[in-house]
Amino acid sequence: MKELDRAAFSLIIPVVALRVPTKTVGRIKAEISSDVLKIPKLRNVVNDGKNNEYKMVLLDSSISSTDLGGASEKLRNLVKQDKLEAVHHQVTLNYEHWSADEILKAVLPDSSEAPTSYEQIGHIAHMNLRDQYLEYKYLIGQVILDKSPTVSTVVNKLDTIDNTFRNFKMEILAGKDDFMAQVRENDCVFKFDYSKVYWNSRLHSEHERLIKKFTIGNSICDVMAGVGPFAIPAAKKGCLVWANDLNPASYDAMQDNIKLNKVQDRVAAFNMDGRDFIRKAFADYFAKTQTGPLSIPPIPKASASRSKPVAPEPSIPIPSRSFDHVVMNLPAIAIEFLDAFRGLFAGFEEKPNMPMIHTHCFTKSDEPEKDILQRACRAMGYPEEQYKDLDADVYYVRRVAPNKDMYCLSMRLPEAVAFAPETGCKRKLDQESSEAATQIKVKLSDSEEPAQE
Repeated sequence: MKELDRAAFSLIIPVVALRVPTKTVGRIKAEISSDVLKIPKLRNVVNDGKNNEYKMVLLDSSISSTDLGGASEKLRNLVKQDKLEAVHHQVTLNYEHWSADEILKAVLPDSSEAPTSYEQIGHIAHMNLRDQYLEYKYLIGQVILDKSPTVSTVVNKLDTIDNTFRNFKMEILAGKDDFMAQVRENDCVFKFDYSKVYWNSRLHSEHERLIKKFTIGNSICDVMAGVGPFAIPAAKKGCLVWANDLNPASYDAMQDNIKLNKVQDRVAAFNMDGRDFIRKAFADYFAKTQTGPLSIPPIPKASASRSKPVAPEPSIPIPSRSFDHVVMNLPAIAIEFLDAFRGLFAGFEEKPNMPMIHTHCFTKSDEPEKDILQRACRAMGYPEEQYKDLDADVYYVRRVAPNKDMYCLSMRLPEAVAFAPETGCKRKLDQESSEAATQIKVKLSDSEEPAQE
């Protein structure tokens, strides 16, 4: 079957039923619950058909005869005690009674497994079908749509993720042509066009884990921010965030999500190359602190009474002279961007704090920690043989493919790298991109606008 025929899933099965006085149905069902027929969306108590004062309680299919062979001792005793009658009955199972797994195993050549797994992004079910299932893809998509109440669009991934913008081509298998998704995560709402941006619901725990490392008053530099899964919850927590993404669609969605979650006075959105953003963001941030500590508005508190206004809270001070944390969530190539930190503070008149850099990456190595730390050393121009001297932690995130795992390297920027002669990457910045991207309202002691180069 390559075109779904729902009528083909109609089946009549014989069962045994107990004729029970209507007023005792609840008690009897409770007493023999382990023997009652349990099929999703199928009622196990039906009308008698002969006497309105009776109902029929349908018994499990393992009980095949009216002498109650295979029934529990409790059921047998109850039948004797209440003088109940066991009778034959028939029930009709239709397409609605079968699960997606059962349907697909019935129609696909290999009945041992069924492709029912998918990632859900809002109303979209995203599948990644293997080659042997492609000729049945529309049937599979329709079954998933039918059996998933919160899904209205089913898509299949057509190629690998584009390393530039982290999106991929997909085709609609079933449902409506609508890629505008809405997702709730970490007490925030995110809206985006899933066909144009990157989102992975399986990273929910990793988003939450890193956000827990941020504290009120921290400053966050999110280099590959996407639509804001790290940046926006951090801002809601009481952090100052500068968030960047090269993909114009991600940048636009992030700006919308910043407003949607009412954190526009704590988040600045940028649309720049990651290396350029790192160099410019740190330079501009340090320049702003020259006139005094930064601050952001307090976290809004709901009033306990409509008639009694909430007393104003003081602003949240941001004491650091550079960003406290940097997030680089582009696992395929993020480690390579560590070269932008070499010489980052060279020429600074004062010594700022060294940021903690959280870099997501992939590895296939049997020694993942060593592999990741040595790659980081090479990118920063740090002596590779001294990788054990780094103030770093390598955290396992998830397996993404056979022999390929995702990790997060959390590393304090070494001073030897930060103050090294600049050899890691170009110093020239794109003035037009930076001016178009800067959008923030940071309260400074002298009320100056963000510094520009």
